[in-house]
Amino acid sequence: SGAASPFLNNRNVLASSILSTVMENSASSRTGSSPPNSVFCSKYEIHTDSEKKNMNGAGKEHTENILEEYSQKGRDVQKRLNETTELREQQKINLRLIIADLQTKLMEVQLERDALQDTRQKESQCQENVKIQLKNTVQELEAANQLQEEMLREADSRTEHLKKMVHSHKEVLLELRGILMDYEDSTGKKLYEHENITSLHIQSLSTAFADILRDLDSEVSYLKEKVVLVEEKLESLKKDSQTQNQLLLQQHQNRIKQLISEHEQEVAALTDKANSAHCYANSIKARWRSFSIEQTRNQNSVLAHQGSHLESTVSQLRSELREAKRMYEDKVEELEKQLHLAQSEVAEAQTEQDQCSQESGNLNDQIHQLLAELHKKDIELSLEKEQNKRFWDRSTDNSITINHLRKQLDNKNIQLQCMENTVKEMRTECCRQMERQMAAVKEKKESIGRISSLTVQLESTKETLCKVKEDLTAKQINLETAEKTLSTLTACLQEKERALEDTSKEIKKLHSQLGSRMQELQHLKNEEDRLHNVQSECETLKLQVLEKERIIEVFQKQIDNMTQIVGQSSRTAGAMEVEKSQFIKEINDWKLKVEELKVAKDEKEARIHELEARLSELELEKVKLVNTCTERLRALNDTKLEKDQLMNELQASRSELAGLGEGFEDLKRDYQGKIEELKNTANRLKMQLKSAQAELEQTRTALKTMEGSDGNAMKVAVGMQKQITAKRGQIDALQSKIKFLEEAMTNAAKEKHYLREENSKLSQDLSYVTAENTKIAGELEILRSQSKHLKEKIPKMETALDKASMQFPECQCIIQCQEQQAMRFRLQHTLDVK
Repeated sequence: SGAASPFLNNRNVLASSILSTVMENSASSRTGSSPPNSVFCSKYEIHTDSEKKNMNGAGKEHTENILEEYSQKGRDVQKRLNETTELREQQKINLRLIIADLQTKLMEVQLERDALQDTRQKESQCQENVKIQLKNTVQELEAANQLQEEMLREADSRTEHLKKMVHSHKEVLLELRGILMDYEDSTGKKLYEHENITSLHIQSLSTAFADILRDLDSEVSYLKEKVVLVEEKLESLKKDSQTQNQLLLQQHQNRIKQLISEHEQEVAALTDKANSAHCYANSIKARWRSFSIEQTRNQNSVLAHQGSHLESTVSQLRSELREAKRMYEDKVEELEKQLHLAQSEVAEAQTEQDQCSQESGNLNDQIHQLLAELHKKDIELSLEKEQNKRFWDRSTDNSITINHLRKQLDNKNIQLQCMENTVKEMRTECCRQMERQMAAVKEKKESIGRISSLTVQLESTKETLCKVKEDLTAKQINLETAEKTLSTLTACLQEKERALEDTSKEIKKLHSQLGSRMQELQHLKNEEDRLHNVQSECETLKLQVLEKERIIEVFQKQIDNMTQIVGQSSRTAGAMEVEKSQFIKEINDWKLKVEELKVAKDEKEARIHELEARLSELELEKVKLVNTCTERLRALNDTKLEKDQLMNELQASRSELAGLGEGFEDLKRDYQGKIEELKNTANRLKMQLKSAQAELEQTRTALKTMEGSDGNAMKVAVGMQKQITAKRGQIDALQSKIKFLEEAMTNAAKEKHYLREENSKLSQDLSYVTAENTKIAGELEILRSQSKHLKEKIPKMETALDKASMQFPECQCIIQCQEQQAMRFRLQHTLDVK
C-alpha cells in the first residue's frame, strides 16, 4: 500500500492537470468561437459554427473517456493493493501460528535433551569414579612391585659392590707385591731374606714400603728445589702478563670512548634529520590547510552541482587509499618481521654470552678442582711420610749383606749420574719452553695490535686455536653464527633502507596522483558548469516553446476569425492558407525541436541515474574508509606498543651488558687471584725441588765419605739409596704436575685472549644493535607522522562526504521536479497532438 500510494498520487496529479488543460482549451475555444451575430449572418457562417460545436463536443467526450479510463485503472490498482494486503495479513497470521507451534516443539525437545544430558552426566560420573578406583588400585600394586624390585636391586648392588671391593683388595695386594718385585729387580736388593715376596703376609708389606718411601723423600726434596726455580720464572712471566693486561685494558677503554663519541654524533645527526622532517611535515600541513581553504571556497561557489563529481573523486581517492593502506600494512608486517629477527638475534647473543660465562665458570671450577687435587696430594704426601716413618721404625731389625750393598751403591751412583743428566736436559727444555712462551707472548701482542685493523688475521688465529684445542671449536662455531647474524642484520638494514626509499617514492606518486585528481576535479567542475548552462538553455527553450504554443493558439484564434471573414473576401483566403501552411511548418519545426529536447532530457536523466549510483557507491566507500581508518589507528597503537616493548628490551639489554661488564671485571679479578695462587704453588714446588737437590748433594757427600766405613755406614747408604729410589717417583709426579700447571697457565692465557676478543665482538654487536634501534625509532617516527597526516585527511574527507550527502537530497528533489515537468510537457504534447 505504501509503495503504491505515490503512484496513485502522481496519477491524481496528472488527472487534475489534464482536467485543467482541457477546461482551459474549452474556455478558450468558447471565447474564440463567439463572433458578433450582427456582422456575419450567412449560411457559410452557420455551417462553420456547427462544425466547431461538433469538434468541441468530440474533444470533451475524449477527455471524459480518458478520465474514466484513469479512474478505472486507479480503482483496479486499489483493489489489487487491498487484496495483496489481505493476503499478507493472512500469511503473517499463519506464520505466527507456525512459529508458536515450533516454539512449543523446541521447548519439548530442549526438556528431553536436558533430561538425557542429566542421565548421561550421572552415568559418566559413575564410570569416572569406578575408573579412578581402578587406577588407584593399579598404582598401589605398581608401587608395591617397584618397592620389591628396588629392594632386590639394592641387595644385588650391595653384593656386587662387596665382590668388587674384595676383588679390588686382591688386585691392590697383587699390585703392591708386583711393585716390590719390580723394585727388587731394578735395585737388585732383597727386602726379606728368609721369605719370598709372593708369599709375604700383608703386615710385612708395610715395612717394605717404608724403605721405599724413605728413598723417595730424598728425591722429592731435590725436585722441590727445581720447583722453586720454576716458580721464580713464573713470577717473572706473571709480571709481564699483568703489564700486557693493563695495556689491553687501556686500549679497550679508549675504543669504548671512541664508540661512545661516534654514537653521540650519530644521535645528533638523527635528531637534526628528525627536526628537518618535522619542519617539512609542518610545511606540508600548512599547504594542505591553504589548499583545503581554497577548496572550501570553491565548494561554497559550486554548492548545487558538486556532489556527483566529488563522489567520483572520493571513490578514486578511496581506491588509492586502499592501495596505500595495503602497501602500508605490508610494510608494517615487514618491519614486524625484521623486529622479530632482531629480537631473536639479541636473544642468541645473550645465549652466547651466557655460554661464555658458563664456560668461564667451568674453567674456574676446573682450576678449583686442580687446587683441591694439589691440596689432596700434599695431604697424601704427609700421610705417606708418616707411614714411611712407621715403616722405618719396623725395618731397623733387618740386616743386609755389605757386598750386596756396595754393588747397589755402584748402581745407584750410575743412576744418579743418569738422573743428573736428565735434570740438565729438563732444565734446558724448561729454558726453551720459557723462550717459546716469551715468543708466544710477543706474537700475541702483535696479533692484538693487528686485530683492530685486519679481520683476516682473526680467521688465521681461529684456525690455529681450532688446531690447539677441540673445546674451542664449539666457541668458533658460535662466533661464526654471530657473524652470520650480523650479516643478516646488515642485510635487514639494507632492506629497511630500500623499503623506506620505496615508501618515499610511493608518497611522491601519491602526491602526483593527488595533483592529477585535483585536475580531474576541476575538469568535472567545468563539465558541471556546462551542464548548468545546458539546463538553463533547455529552460529557455521550454519557455520559448510555451510562448510559441501561445502564439499558435493565438494564430488558431486568428485562423478561426479569418475563416469567418473568408465569406467577405475570397481573395485573401489564398494568402491566409499560405500563412496557415507556413505556420503549420513552423509548428512542425517546433515539435521536432521539442522531441530533440526530450531526447536530451532522457540522456540527462540517464546521467542523473548514473550519478545516483555513483553516490551510493561513494557512501559505501565512505563506510569502508572509516573502517580502514580505524584499523590503521589500531595498527598504529600496536606499533606504539611494540616500540615501547623494544625500548624496554633495549634498556634490559643495556643493563645486561653492564652486568656482563661487571662480570668480566670479576672474572679478571678471579683470574688474577688464581694466577697468584698458581704462583704460590709454583714457589712451594720450587722450594721442594731445592730441598730435594740439597738432600741429593748431602747423600752424595755422605756416600763418598762412607764408602770405607763400617757395616752401619753401609746400612745408612743403603737406606739413602732407598730414599733416592723412592723420591724418584715423587720427582716424576712433581715434574708431571709442573707440566700440567704450565699447560694450565698457557690455556688460561689463551682463554683470556679469547674472552677479550669476545668482549670486543660483543661491544661491536651492541653498537650494531643500538644503530638498528635508532633506525627503527626513526622509521616509527616517520610512520607516526604519516599516520597523523592521514588522520588529518580523514576529517576533511568526512566533511566533504557529508557535504556531498547533504547535496544529494537536493539533487534528488531537483531531479523529481524536472521529471514532473517532463511528464507535464509530455501530457500537454499528447493533448496537443490529439
